[in-house]
Amino acid sequence: MSSPQLRRRLTSADASFLYSEKPSAALHIGSTSLLDGTISRDELIKHMRTRIHLVPRYREIAVFDQFNVAHPAWEPDPNFDIDRHVVEVRLPDGATEADLLQHIANMSAPMLPRDRPLWKMVLTQNLPGSGNSAVTSLVHHCMVDGVSGVELLQAITDLERDAPALDVRPFERPDPADPTERSRAAMAEAFDQSLAQASENFKRWLNPQRQMDEFQTISKALASAAPVMTTAAPSTPWNQPVGPKRSHAVVATQMADFRGIRSMLGGTLNDVVLTTLAGGLGRYLRAHGRDTSGVELRAMVPVNVRGSSDQTALGNQVSMYLAPLPVGIVDSRERHKVVTARMNGLKEAGQASGFAMLTRLTESVPAGLQAFAGLMAPSVQPLFNIVCTNVPGPQVPLYLAGRRFETLWPLVPLSMGLGMGCALTSYNGTLFWGLQADPALVPDIDLVAQSIQAAFDDIKQEALVAAAESQPPPPPAASARPQREPVAAR
Repeated sequence: MSSPQLRRRLTSADASFLYSEKPSAALHIGSTSLLDGTISRDELIKHMRTRIHLVPRYREIAVFDQFNVAHPAWEPDPNFDIDRHVVEVRLPDGATEADLLQHIANMSAPMLPRDRPLWKMVLTQNLPGSGNSAVTSLVHHCMVDGVSGVELLQAITDLERDAPALDVRPFERPDPADPTERSRAAMAEAFDQSLAQASENFKRWLNPQRQMDEFQTISKALASAAPVMTTAAPSTPWNQPVGPKRSHAVVATQMADFRGIRSMLGGTLNDVVLTTLAGGLGRYLRAHGRDTSGVELRAMVPVNVRGSSDQTALGNQVSMYLAPLPVGIVDSRERHKVVTARMNGLKEAGQASGFAMLTRLTESVPAGLQAFAGLMAPSVQPLFNIVCTNVPGPQVPLYLAGRRFETLWPLVPLSMGLGMGCALTSYNGTLFWGLQADPALVPDIDLVAQSIQAAFDDIKQEALVAAAESQPPPPPAASARPQREPVAAR
């Protein structure tokens, strides 16, 4: 992994995750990797000490100035100690996979402590059926999005089991910054940013063509989103204020199957994902007696907007689509056609680019106002029903201190009336679905997982049928030559 590009001051998008976080809605992302062996806490800490220089942000804390003049800044933690970030837990003998999943949910529920760098690793011992170890990594969303989170994962792992160990690199432990100096620096940076924003606005004013291009991009995006921005999303059991408890479930599907479905039914891999998710949620709602006829839920689908020059940059560089989830269409092939057509329309309208421009406009909003808005953020939002994020991961095995990762189960945060979320990460030929929910709103998340698996099996079968239909009919069998009756001898 190349050295990440680090900003000292959080962007508006990054800081928003700190401003809006609440004890009942922790905003960190993560993943769980089952290992093919065991690793002790001492070994894990020793390994991390040899890698921490590759992830310098793991040694920094997000510090607010006294008056919220500017967004928080990253500063070295003078008390940094990896021991404070690695927790070890042992499952009881006889624990089941359900116990493991609930343990992961319990570990991921609380907020990360803000008096230290915003990451944590939970080492779980005595896994069901094997006695092996698992590592759950949690990183605050203000530090990374899904794409940069995968970059961090690759920084602490190897591509070979017997990769040579790295040396521990010492680092300085600076004195804590003086609060007065911190506030002075924040005011100076806020002033500089205002000047830069004014200069940028002046350049835009001098360039009518640029103004027109940006106006058209934003207008098209808003026009494509107007049908959902002006009406509330349908109600579901999980779109209510989120409580502090969590439940977790996973589904594993093969990337080769997704590619086969895409090749036969068209669209993109993400279209197949959305079709499957819609089918699974429809099944789940109908199992609870909900009439889904004509119902179309909405998913917020994050989109990576990194340029080619900042693929390794940390922080959040995403836009989004407001994607359709036609849960009322029972037929998998028809549902896929609708999803594919609608997503093509959103892409042609440049919805993600338009929302990205709108996000950049928030950089000119004063930090104090954004912090207040985060504090007053509503417990429910009406625009979409679920977040569905799909992050490409490495397609080769990864090793942590010589132990191979068997899984990469993703974790997604819940907030603002989103009592269930879905994250997907591809790894080594498998697409792992990580479902997270508030058990008070979704008491049977395992049924959601089963419904998604059944919906995937359905669309996979439809792809097989489509493949059979596309085959040319076999040539007619050659008719047998009629046999002449023997002539009687005279």
